[in-house]
Amino acid sequence: MNKAVNLYLPLLVSGIALVTASVSVQADSSHPVKHFPKTATQWKATTQKDIEAAYQQSVDNHPGMFDSDNPGFPQLLFNAKQHALMLADQVENAQGYAAAIARFNSVLQDGHAGAVALLPDDVKLPRRWPGFSAVWRGDGLKVYYSEHDKVTKGDKIVRCNNTPIEPLMRDTLFKFYGEVDQPGHWWNQGWRLLVDDGNPFLTPFKSCDFVKVSGATYSVRLEWSERPKNVRQHLVNAYNGDELEVGLHWATQEIAWVAMPSFSPNEEQKARYRQLFTDLAEQREQLLTAKAVILDLRHNQGGSTYWSMKIAEQLWGPQHVTSRREQLAKNTRVWWRASKDNTQYLESLKTKVQDQPEVFAIVKQVSAGMQTALDMGEPFYIEKKPATTPVLDEVSESDFNTKAIVIVPGQCASACLDAIDTFKLFSNTVLFGAPSSADSTYMDVRFVDTPSGLSKVIIPNKVYVNRARGKGDFYWPDIPYHGVDWTTEVLLEHIERVIKSSDL
Repeated sequence: MNKAVNLYLPLLVSGIALVTASVSVQADSSHPVKHFPKTATQWKATTQKDIEAAYQQSVDNHPGMFDSDNPGFPQLLFNAKQHALMLADQVENAQGYAAAIARFNSVLQDGHAGAVALLPDDVKLPRRWPGFSAVWRGDGLKVYYSEHDKVTKGDKIVRCNNTPIEPLMRDTLFKFYGEVDQPGHWWNQGWRLLVDDGNPFLTPFKSCDFVKVSGATYSVRLEWSERPKNVRQHLVNAYNGDELEVGLHWATQEIAWVAMPSFSPNEEQKARYRQLFTDLAEQREQLLTAKAVILDLRHNQGGSTYWSMKIAEQLWGPQHVTSRREQLAKNTRVWWRASKDNTQYLESLKTKVQDQPEVFAIVKQVSAGMQTALDMGEPFYIEKKPATTPVLDEVSESDFNTKAIVIVPGQCASACLDAIDTFKLFSNTVLFGAPSSADSTYMDVRFVDTPSGLSKVIIPNKVYVNRARGKGDFYWPDIPYHGVDWTTEVLLEHIERVIKSSDL
């Protein structure tokens, strides 16, 4: 991380996110570090202490420790600690520290558990590269940008060090980053394979073999060097393509484009969302007769389900959305882990929502329920199921029948996945792009400093029981798109071709 990172907590009650509290984590020299290591011996000791602390915080507060649907979690957590401590014995510097913390995470295979290292910029090594950058695009690892005189954008990298790319990724980068069994994580982590951040447990490759679009093959001996700073401007769109502002615009006279790059909006984006709701309402007649409405989730990394739910209501109608969502969640219950620290945290949230009476009442109820469970020695407070609205007659259908094409990026998880859950309740929804990421059933995280202050432990406060979308479930695209470029212009051209070919 090279800048401040915003980590968001969406508070969900009965499956609807009502408020989002954010924690800004500074990953630079202003980040408070309690005990900064200076020698190899100190780095080793600090790593060991922080891993032990992350483990203990998880033991004390993670819902998985008492989850009867996941009896293997305590052993998995212990295994994560052991794997990380094995690396900690070899740590001598900041890069080794970050790698050991990353290993703790990768064993858990859950973005809502583990810990995240937040090192100051002044201890990071310059990023090195072999003269080109790559991205995973579903059917292989492809060159996205190159300053190498032999390597060209779009070329497929088929092996490095005489090892095919897929097993190589499994045995190297996925030991430290992402979730190997999630196809979406290949999309959002694949670029790391040909980057050297100084991880002492990953040795830069010596050679790679390529296949051009024409089918011609060639090999390159890799020479690693510090990546020039100006390369970053060429990689801005490599991840998700260009980022559009929240809002509705007409890409063509017959194709509407709804951009939703974040469900953790800042104040300016909140205003844009409110304008978006108005625009959708005012232009609904035009939307009903359009060839397609593009629901663009590129760059979205979750937040609050409120925003996607309101967009769905504007398109399909509030009653239809509410009825189908309640039917989907009819068997779902929310169990809050009533540890001392989790309970105190929910209690502290009340001060953040005092100006929102409806939300305050719900937070107050959950907080009180957790305190009662804690006092009684119960591991969970089971959230009360609210009264549901009458289910609409199955014959009743929404008048919004325009094809809704959802652009799904590989990192789509949490509230971004909730959005797809809602959109896919309607038969006119089609998923385009990459496979999504996935969630465990552990949600609503808070963050706790490790003893050194160089990492934060990720603690989920609740677990979903009988959630319709199971643990680790993800969405495959109805229309996969493996192109290197994911810019708006390129995606629109491809979608128009798909529409004309009647593949929808």
